[in-house]
Amino acid sequence: KQWYQRRVRGDVGSDTPTLMESGEHFMVTHLAWDPTGRYVCSSNSYGGHSVENGYFMWSFQGTKLYETSLEGFVQFQWRPRPPSLLTEAHLKEIKKNMKSYARDFEIKDKLSKSKASKELIEKRRRVYDEYMAYRKRKDQELKALRLQYEEVRSDSVEEEY
Repeated sequence: KQWYQRRVRGDVGSDTPTLMESGEHFMVTHLAWDPTGRYVCSSNSYGGHSVENGYFMWSFQGTKLYETSLEGFVQFQWRPRPPSLLTEAHLKEIKKNMKSYARDFEIKDKLSKSKASKELIEKRRRVYDEYMAYRKRKDQELKALRLQYEEVRSDSVEEEY
């Protein structure tokens, strides 16, 4: 399997597809795209041969998402999409206001990202402050030990003379 992407108009060589990803499914007998176009399933059915029957699930970008082997596997089919519960008028209204919905969702995304990064920064600050307090305590203990060592050493040097 090789996954290609067409370049956006205006790019140099827009007629030539670009290789995005490459994958392999040995002895594949059938390919099926899901109704949304986001996933594709490559399958190896029992009808063709009795070795390595099963299916691989791929993203539209060519990344293997799932792999399974099934003895006696015959056919893979996607479940059909259910009909929409929205009326044509509602669909038209949604399509008409899509830019404002997208703007609202982008604002919510930015807020959640900034909240998450703010929490991460606060956690890092707290860990850093704990480390600095620990280091200060240990530096004070080390100074006290050095003073004791110097006193013992000076006492021993005085005794020698």
